[in-house]
Amino acid sequence: MASPQLSTSSPATGTDSRTIPQPRWRLPILGDLLSIDVAKPVQREMRVAQELGGIFERKIFRHRLIVVSGADLVREVNDEEKWAKFLGEPLRKLRVIAGDGLFTAFNSEPNWRKAHNILGPGFSQAAMRGYHDSMLAVIDRLLHSWDVAADSGEYVDVPQSMTSLTFDVIGRCGFGYDFDSFGRAEPDPFVEAMSRALEYINRSSNDIPILRAVFGRAAREQHARDIALMQDTVDRIVDERMRSQDTQADLLELMMHTADPDTGEQLDRESIRNQVLTFLVAGNETTAATLGFAVHFLSRHPEVVAKARAEIAEVVGADGQIGYEQVAKLRYVRRVVDETLRLWPAAPGYFRKVRGETTLGGRTLPPGSWVFVLLPQLHRDPLWGDDPERFDPDRFAPDAVRRRPAHIFKPWGTGIRACIGRQFALHEAVLTLASLIRRYDFVPEPGYELDVHEAVTLKPRGLKVKLSKP
Repeated sequence: MASPQLSTSSPATGTDSRTIPQPRWRLPILGDLLSIDVAKPVQREMRVAQELGGIFERKIFRHRLIVVSGADLVREVNDEEKWAKFLGEPLRKLRVIAGDGLFTAFNSEPNWRKAHNILGPGFSQAAMRGYHDSMLAVIDRLLHSWDVAADSGEYVDVPQSMTSLTFDVIGRCGFGYDFDSFGRAEPDPFVEAMSRALEYINRSSNDIPILRAVFGRAAREQHARDIALMQDTVDRIVDERMRSQDTQADLLELMMHTADPDTGEQLDRESIRNQVLTFLVAGNETTAATLGFAVHFLSRHPEVVAKARAEIAEVVGADGQIGYEQVAKLRYVRRVVDETLRLWPAAPGYFRKVRGETTLGGRTLPPGSWVFVLLPQLHRDPLWGDDPERFDPDRFAPDAVRRRPAHIFKPWGTGIRACIGRQFALHEAVLTLASLIRRYDFVPEPGYELDVHEAVTLKPRGLKVKLSKP
C-alpha cells in the first residue's frame, strides 16, 4: 500500500550511484526532484523503469532510493535471511493515522507480533465461513442500488460503489458495525476524511517540504481534522461494543478479549484503535480498488464476462445464492481477480531493507540500504509473455502458473509481513464479482480511458459503466 515516494527525511542508501542506472537530467543539489511526478509517482517510475531497466536510483538532495522491478532482483530482495520489511516514508506518514497497527508497525515494535498472533484466528477458514453471510448482505445492498441504475439507464460510479461495499463489509465482519453506506445520500464522513488523508500523505511524500511549509497550512489543518474524525469514529465503535457487552465472532472481539499466546498479554486500548484503523483504511481501500479495476477490465472484455458467467451457472446455478464452499470453486472468477491484481495491484509496492551488508545484482550494498519493489512493473516483466499489458485471466490457469516463478507475482507483499487479510480480501472480491457478473453486462462510458489515481493506493478514477441485464 505504498508508492515509491521520496522525502528529504528518507535515509541514504550509501550505494555507489555510478553502478546503478539513474534518470537523465539529474541536477546539482536538487538531484531528480524536478522529474518526480507528485500526483502519479508510481506511473512515472514505471516509465523510468521501462527506459532504464529493472533497477535504477532516484536521488533527491542527498538522499537516495533504489527502485527494483526486475524479476531476478526482486527474488533477491525477497530473501528473508538477508532482507526485511522497511517502513518507507509514506508508511511512516500513515503512522499518524494507524500508529503501530499491523501495516505500519516497525519490525521491532512488540505490538506487531502481538496483534498478528491475536488476529490470526480471525482469518482462519472457520472465521471466513462466519463472515460469508455478512458479505452477502452487503452485496445485496450493492445489487439493489445497481438494479435501480440499470432500470433507469444511468451510469454507476464504480469506485464510489466499491468503496461503499468494502467499507460496509469490513465494518460488519470486522467490528459488528453497520455504516449503512448505501442508505446515505452522501459518502460517510469517515470515508471522505480517509480519502483526503491518503491524498495528503501521497502528495506530501513527493512535494518540496519548504513549499509545503510555506503554502500548505490549510491542507495541514484539514489533515489534522481528518485524522481526529477517523480516530473519534473508531473510539465510538469500540466504546459501543464495550458498553453493550455483546459477544460477536469478529476481529474486534479478538482484539478486546484474546491474549497473545506467546506473551499472555492483551492489546491495550490504543493498539485496538490502531488495528481497527488499519483494517478500515488498508482493508477497505485495497479491495475497493481491486474490484473497481476488475469492473473496468470486464467492461472491455465481454468474452471474459461470458466465460465467467458460464462457470458461475455451472457451479451455483442460474438463481441460487452463492454458498461459502462454492466461492473456492469459482476458479475462473478468481483468475479475473488475480489478473486484475497483476496489472494494477492496489498496493503498488513494498520497501525492503538489508539486514547486513549484502549484494543486489552483483552490486555491494552496505548495512542500512533499502529499496522499493515496484510491483506494477514487476508484474509486466518479460516472464509474463510477449504482451504483458493485455488483460488475460488465463495467465493464471494452473499450467501457466506452474511454468512461472512464484516471486514475479507479489500483490500481497512478501515474507512474514505480507498481508494478513489476504484470504478475506480474495473471498470478498470473488464473491462480489460473481454476484455482479451473473446479474449484469457492463458497458463502458464512451471515450473513457483508464485513469489510475494515486493516493498511497492505486485506484481507478472517473470510472462509470452502464448496466444491462443479460
